[in-house]
Formats: sequence, C-alpha cells, structure tokens
Amino acid sequence: MTEQTRLRVTIDARALDGGLMGTQIHVLELVRALARTGALGLRVLVRGERIDRATLALLGELPDTEILAAEDVDDSTPRSAVFHRPQQTFSPGDVAFAWRLGERFVLSQLDLIAYRNADYFPDAGAWEDYRRASRHGMFAAERVVVSSEHTRHDLLTDVLADAERIRVVPPGLDHRSGEEPRIPPALEARSPDDSDGDESSAEEEPSFLLCLGTDYQHKNRVFALRMLAALHERHDWRGRLVLAGTHVTHGSSRELERKELDARPQLREAVIDLGSVEEAEKEWLMEHASVVLYPSMYEGFGLVPFEAALRGVPCSFAPQSALAEGAGKAATIVPWDPIQSAAAAYALLTDPAARTRHVQLLADAARELTWERAATKMVDVYRGAVLAPVRDAARLSRDALARERELIGAHRSAVQTLIGERELVLDDYNELLAEVGPGRSLVGPRGTLPEDLQRALLALSARPALSRPLYGLAASAFRATRALARAVRRPLRRG
Repeated sequence: MTEQTRLRVTIDARALDGGLMGTQIHVLELVRALARTGALGLRVLVRGERIDRATLALLGELPDTEILAAEDVDDSTPRSAVFHRPQQTFSPGDVAFAWRLGERFVLSQLDLIAYRNADYFPDAGAWEDYRRASRHGMFAAERVVVSSEHTRHDLLTDVLADAERIRVVPPGLDHRSGEEPRIPPALEARSPDDSDGDESSAEEEPSFLLCLGTDYQHKNRVFALRMLAALHERHDWRGRLVLAGTHVTHGSSRELERKELDARPQLREAVIDLGSVEEAEKEWLMEHASVVLYPSMYEGFGLVPFEAALRGVPCSFAPQSALAEGAGKAATIVPWDPIQSAAAAYALLTDPAARTRHVQLLADAARELTWERAATKMVDVYRGAVLAPVRDAARLSRDALARERELIGAHRSAVQTLIGERELVLDDYNELLAEVGPGRSLVGPRGTLPEDLQRALLALSARPALSRPLYGLAASAFRATRALARAVRRPLRRG
C-alpha cells in the first residue's frame, strides 16, 4: 500500500507516561498491531518529557509511524484524517486535542464505572466534571468503541451514544510482559505456600489464591475474604490469599476489608496484601497461583479470567456484566454466596478433571482475542468514521472549542494590553516620585505631617511671594542645624 492510499490516523498515547500497567499495555499493543496492518500512516501523540525511554524507542521502531510530542503541537501542526483516543475523555482538553489534530474523532469508552460512581472522586464537583467531560467526548465522537456488548448496552441505556455510532472491538490478549516473571519482594521472605516448616511442602504445588486488581469497591475484595473464610472453615483448606493491586484514594474497600478481618481475626495470618505490583511480579503471581479469585461486580470487559487460563490457572469469577458474555459458562462464583462459591473454588483446587475443563473452556475463548483481529476491526472503524456524514453534535463541539480558543486568545490579548497599560502607569508614577523627591514621606495619607498642616502648606505654596521667603528661611535653619550637629559629633568621635 502506497503512502497516498494509507489512512492517516493519530493515536492519543499520552497515557504512556510511566510504567507499563493495564491501560498502558492496551494502548501500546494496539499501536503496535495497527502499525503491522500496513493500512495506516500512524502518528502517535505522547508526552515527550514523561514517556519512558524504552517505550519511546519501541514506538520509534514501528513502520510508517511518526512520534509527536504534545508539547510541540501548535496551530501549524497538520491534522490527520482520524484522531483516536483509546480511553475515555477526562477533561475538555482531551476533546480539544482531538479536533486540533484530526478531521474525525474516534473514542474508546472502556466502561461506565467511574461515570456512575461518585464515591470514586474527591467530591461531587469533581465527579460532575468527569461526567461532563465523558459526555462531551461521546457526543462529539463519530465512532465510540467499546470492548463488550454489555458496555454497548450501558451507553444506550444512559443515552450517551446512538447505536449507529457504537462499535464493539474486544482487546487482544496475545502479549506477554517483556520482563522475566519476578517474585514480589514481600513474598521472597514469606512464601505464601509454606506450611508449618514441613520440608515436603517446598516440592508441592503453590497453595495460594490470588485476588488481582485495585481495591475499588466494585472489585469486591471483601467477598474474596469471605470465600477464604469458607474454605478454611468448611473445607479445611489452609492456603493463603494474596491481594495484589493499587490502593486507591477514593472509593476504596480497604476499611471494609479491615472490618472483615477484625470480625475474623484467625484469617489475618492467611492474608497477604502486596499493594501495587509491577507487570513482571503480576506475571509471577499469575503463574504460581492455585486459583485466581476475581469477584468483580462490574467489568467493561474483564481480561483476568482469560489471562489466568492462558497460563493454565483456573479463575473463580461471577457471571456479572461483561464477564457473562465470552466467559459466562466458566463462571463458578454464585453471586454473592461465599459458601457455594467456596465449594466451587475447592473443586478447582482439588479436582484435576474439573480444573482442566474449566481452564480449557476459558483458554478456547481467549485464543479468539488477538491484537491482529482487534487492529483489523479498528481500521474498519476508522474508515467508517471518515465516510460517515458530519453530525450536528460533532460540528457544534468543534465550533464550541473554536469559540473557546478565540475567547482565550482575546482574553490573553486583553491581559497583555492591561499589562502594557500598567507598565505605563508605573513609569508615570516613578517619574512623579522622582520629582517629589525625599519630601514624599511628609505628605499624603501616610505622610508624617498632619493633614491640616499639609493643607496650610499647600495654600501657602499658592502664594510664591509669601512661601519663597518662608521656605528659604526654613531651609537655612535646617542647614544651620545640621552643620551644628556635625560639629558637635566630631569631638565626640575623637574622644
């Protein structure tokens, strides 16, 4: 395909500003897969001052791919046919970049978790700002890409996008961490599968459950604790539960987890909370877990069960939201009954045949999730966005942003004018002070002379015939007094 026939697309990859975690891996793998199609002339928007050097080098090796630093964007930067933001919009500036760098706008809306949950924000104002930015993005986009039919249904239910604009493009799974799996440091000295010093235990299969994900309340880590309690109490299973995921500031289940452990103090030694883990550490945990627990109540897609199965590890999850689509038949959690769910998890821990069936069912579904397939579908989305009639909502969004830029420009011009006028006034003021000289400390609201005396002197100054002799006499008296003071001080200094 020639350069002339390639569709020019800009990908907003500003999320690649740190370590490679879930969202960053999704963006990077999508860009790499799109470059491999050969159908596009890609331009990747990054934060030049913050992107990881290794990631930048990886992007630089991609064919027909230009790297654009967000700091270098100005009015002369050319537009591409399509601007794709592969995650939801968080501020009006995200949409502004889309219209500044693309003729048509494609947006990936991963889910509506934050849109529907005020607890995940510091206050109501921040939540409404986020909701407003999300609506702005979805209304302006020519195509809104989601990962599942469930998220598509959510967008339609909340009237955030019409059916004609929504496209379902599941993500790929055929990528692995570039680093070798690495045991988390907190587990090096405290292996989760040790058992009372039994020497034979080191040769046995690891015996820990892994609950992977942030501690947002919808991740439902409290239910994982209840399942662990049921396994201990009803099945005499003595393994441990490893919690691995970032502790969030708002909407965390940490306090609920603490209360759960306070009610069951016997569980404390069986729970290991690692907090945030790196990708190489996540890889080690996934490969060594006996069962992955994923009791999430809401997911826009839900990669964890598939990721576990591709490593030969079963995953206990509930047939909730998007997880009920491609993986629903393999679900073993009974919402939200910890006793029945623990019984099903115990079967996965102890019954090789049940374990094999479960993993195979998930692995078969996971093999359909490739980045090549995702990229092919995304190219079709871009072409559809280019050919779609211009919508009034998109035109209004672009016009509103143009007006906003004009207002900002006019505001800046007005500010510059005011600054210039202020400088002129300051110059005049400084000239006046120079003319008044040292006498400025005597007059004015804060002058040392009383106001009635200032008025008397002003009236006297209006009559030069009277004021000049009087002022001359005062000046002569001042000079004589100062000379006398100096004469008195000289002998004192010699002494």
